[in-house]
Amino acid sequence: MKKMFCKIFILMMLLMLCGCGDVSEAPDPDPGDEEEAEKYEVDYLGCKDDFKKAKDSYEEGKKVTLYYDIIATDTDYTFYLDDEVLDVDYSDSKGYIITFIMPDHDVTLRVESRNTMELADILWDTLIDETGATEDEVAAFVRDDFDDDGIEEAFALIGTVSEDWDDITRICGNLWYVSPEGCVALRSSVGLGIGDEARFMTLGDTVYILFTDYFVSESYTYVYSVENGKVSEAGFSGVGYVAPDDKYSDRFTITDSSYDMNYDAELGFMIGHTWKKYYFFYDSETDNVYEFAGTTIDEATVNYWVKDIIVNELVPQDCTIDNIFMRGNGLIVINYENASDDGSISYYHYIYSTEKGSFIDDMGTEIEATPLDGTYQYCLCPDIASYPEVPGPNDIVWYGTANG
Repeated sequence: MKKMFCKIFILMMLLMLCGCGDVSEAPDPDPGDEEEAEKYEVDYLGCKDDFKKAKDSYEEGKKVTLYYDIIATDTDYTFYLDDEVLDVDYSDSKGYIITFIMPDHDVTLRVESRNTMELADILWDTLIDETGATEDEVAAFVRDDFDDDGIEEAFALIGTVSEDWDDITRICGNLWYVSPEGCVALRSSVGLGIGDEARFMTLGDTVYILFTDYFVSESYTYVYSVENGKVSEAGFSGVGYVAPDDKYSDRFTITDSSYDMNYDAELGFMIGHTWKKYYFFYDSETDNVYEFAGTTIDEATVNYWVKDIIVNELVPQDCTIDNIFMRGNGLIVINYENASDDGSISYYHYIYSTEKGSFIDDMGTEIEATPLDGTYQYCLCPDIASYPEVPGPNDIVWYGTANG
């Protein structure tokens, strides 16, 4: 029995020795085998303590998040990583939230501050000095950094109150643009007065500033933008009332006012007031604004798009079709006229929306198949008109031109 126990003991010792040998042969991990990412320094220009959680250096590719809460009233702050402006967030509890990805080189982080009240005073003083207006004559003073270059500009309306109508205060006077470089006279009111409140419309990266001159039964919106501190007037300015689209953020409408209902042979001119919306859009690829203009099509193409529309059934037999066209936003328009024996002519049109699947009126509201007064033009702004390619039956394609 003792011999058996000795053998088992010796066998166990051999197994333990073999196991220990295996462990001893395993290589120790070498800390040098793990590569550390290169670190690069941040130069805070002596203001490192102003940035919470700031470190002297960060690894390449690391997302850096810092906080800046030394904020004075009436002051704008701009943060730069080297010479590039950083897009920062803001929190009431943390202040400015600065984030960036650490590049593969040393960088400089700096902050520039600007007292907005001081600049506002400069713009205001410039306006008063150059226009000669009194402070009481300034009916509107709208300032902002309209071109996002870190320098504010202003639009000012100088004049006297004409009258209030429908909660709109109208000013008889002049519209000005003000920058640190001086004042630019934009226009004078022509109608009953310019509304004292500016409206804004953003398309792409451009902020448009809108002022409207009101008449008895129509209005005209003048549209401006600022780039590199210079003011310019839009190509669609002053042709009607501009309003952003309710459904699409990159579209807007202009309501045109025309006397186009009837030609009175005895008087020798057009009479009958109509109002019609025209449609515009922003193209992000070209960074331009265009109008949905109309491309001429025929009756068969109307039926190709809308099976239950027969043009000859819509237009009375004693009338003449002037033109049929389709806009890029899917509106099909049929213009026609009815001539009288004395030479007078009455003008009518239909509008069908392929998007809504129904007829609409001149303001875009769905209606039954009812003729509308006046003539709906191919476009309102020929210089920015965009004519669509319209497919029709038998593989035909209609191409638009300046004449539709």
